[in-house]
Amino acid sequence: MLFSSSKLGQSVQILASGALGQIGINTFTPPTAGEIESFVHIVVQVIVGVVTIYATVRKMFQQPQAVVQLPAAVVVAAAPAVPVTEQPAATPSDPADGIR
Repeated sequence: MLFSSSKLGQSVQILASGALGQIGINTFTPPTAGEIESFVHIVVQVIVGVVTIYATVRKMFQQPQAVVQLPAAVVVAAAPAVPVTEQPAATPSDPADGIR
């Protein structure tokens, strides 16, 4: 196939097919449960990383919202009229009073 017309090509082909055969035999064995779990953890971490990077880049390029400038009179008029009542000042008490 590769260089099978020469003696060196035949030797290289024999060695390459032998090496690929050994790799194939060792690689194509069914994975164990631990290997599958490790692979799933890696896939989940990659997905989380991609989503995090996407959200960061999206937030970075997001246009700031327009700020509407209102006169102070409009803001005061729009505020609800809630009477302010004075609260009595807290008096220090004995710490044992709270435990009953």
